[in-house]
Amino acid sequence: AAACSPVERARFRVVANGAGLQASDLKKVGEDVEGVYKQVSDAVGTGYTSSGKIEVRVYVTPEKGKALRTAASSSTIFLTLGRIDEGVLKHELVHILIAKPLSTAPRWFHEGLAMYVEHGSMRGAYNKALPPFKDFSFVRLEAKFGADKTEKNSYLYAWAIVSYVLDTYGKDKFKDIYKQHGSFNDKFSKAFDVDLKSLEKKADEIFAGYK
Repeated sequence: AAACSPVERARFRVVANGAGLQASDLKKVGEDVEGVYKQVSDAVGTGYTSSGKIEVRVYVTPEKGKALRTAASSSTIFLTLGRIDEGVLKHELVHILIAKPLSTAPRWFHEGLAMYVEHGSMRGAYNKALPPFKDFSFVRLEAKFGADKTEKNSYLYAWAIVSYVLDTYGKDKFKDIYKQHGSFNDKFSKAFDVDLKSLEKKADEIFAGYK
């Protein structure tokens, strides 16, 4: 049997990948992702601004071993029919929503903000000591992403930095970042009234604060 026709939502196009899916399945997925989208859009202060819609490809069984994964560069979400992990979906939607308005945002900011939206502030959700980070810099943090031995910890450092900034300088200021011009560093410092060099100097204090 052929896969059923796609279901169109305001911001999503929900597509069946393979047989065994009904139009009602796709409609339910569309309702679920629209609800999560609203939460993420409110949290990051921007919506999906690229052309077209975000495509959601629905599978009956996990694709490539994962129940939910994304290709943020092409604004595609792959998920398995059933209970949607809202936390993971929030995380991945953050990448999709800020990809265009903050096109020069570094990996640490992308992942730190996604972790913040997924889990909330690290101060309320994490009670362990962060692994030591000698001579912290954002350049060194960027290098930790994609490296087998440091990939996991890099998310924690990024989450800690973003949590510290939003907790200290105000979540309401975050939306100002889209109004600023210049490099990402310029936009960041103008929005929060603090520059990245100053945060680098406070790194030990920031990471110690999440024990």
